[in-house]
Amino acid sequence: MPSAILPHASRSAISIAVTAIMMTGFSPTSTQAQTGAVLDTVRSFVQGELEEQHIPGLSVAVVVNDQLIWSEGFGYADLEAGDRATGSTIYRIGSVSKPVVGTALMQLVEEGRVDLDADIRTYIPEFPRKRWTVTIRHLMTHTSGIRHYRGDEFLSLHHYDDLVEPMKIFSADTLLFEPGTRFSYSTYGFNLVANVVENVSGMPIGEYMRTHVYEPAWMNSTGLEDLTAIQQGRAKWYSTRGGEWINEPYVDLSNKYAGGGITSTVEDLCRLHIAYAAGRLLQPRTIEQMYTNQPMADGTPGQYGLSWRVGQARLPGGRSARTVQHSGGSVGANTLFIRFPDQRFAIAVVANHGANLSRITNGVINLFYLAGAFGGDR
Repeated sequence: MPSAILPHASRSAISIAVTAIMMTGFSPTSTQAQTGAVLDTVRSFVQGELEEQHIPGLSVAVVVNDQLIWSEGFGYADLEAGDRATGSTIYRIGSVSKPVVGTALMQLVEEGRVDLDADIRTYIPEFPRKRWTVTIRHLMTHTSGIRHYRGDEFLSLHHYDDLVEPMKIFSADTLLFEPGTRFSYSTYGFNLVANVVENVSGMPIGEYMRTHVYEPAWMNSTGLEDLTAIQQGRAKWYSTRGGEWINEPYVDLSNKYAGGGITSTVEDLCRLHIAYAAGRLLQPRTIEQMYTNQPMADGTPGQYGLSWRVGQARLPGGRSARTVQHSGGSVGANTLFIRFPDQRFAIAVVANHGANLSRITNGVINLFYLAGAFGGDR
């Protein structure tokens, strides 16, 4: 889990910004001049990181007191067209797709239609029988023993028209270990969560997500990646070679929709946080279950909640706070979504490049914290 204390190399870069923030102060009800000064300082820091890391474009959004108070783009979403990045630019969000689809699964758990500790073959009969039982909880916590990518599978060019065919990539392989005994991150294991949602609900995964997650959360720019569709504001994907930007190769994400195939905006990710806080998606007890690191089979602490990474962040002055977060790496994109549910604060950053987003998110978190933008503990 990224610490919310800046790495040494970045501290000097924002020392002047910290001074300015502390002199200005911030709150959602502060004067326009005060708020503007704080945001100007944050903008200056982010722009400096964009230039230092040689990032084509990125977008940032921030939630304070469970309200979206700022979103903005920096650099370019499309270098060739000259389109600037904005707060509503659409990016690949990579593995941040996991808790988005995990939210849908937990709705079915809440309704009593899915048992977290049931054999996954109860809901996915196409999945072959293994030496040990794999449960839904194992999938949601990356303790299933199902493998991750091999070879060039991350760069798949094949398009799949349903969720059953992609299972053939990995379903015949032997489990890496007895489920529940180890943590091993697996996008393929998490893909099966979408199969469960689709089979139990009787709705295609895209339709279920739109009806039960995106619309209630007002996430109007989020969905499964579809490169055949015309989308206004969609970013292009870049990497760096010899200090110069180049286009990333074409890939098809239909082999991993639940694990890493969703596109979204920083604003929509922040709306997901707000929908959690407002109870528009799940009940509080279900949310707390998701925010609890699940124990291993022998009772030792686990490393993952139910589709979310849960940990503690150190803040300026030595204070610590619970974080619920996820990162995502895609071909030509990188995402970091960090939430402080007890302080009612969240930040989403996405770049169309494999940037070091921890430096950016940590810096912005610290600047807002020093401005007094974190709410009190619930």
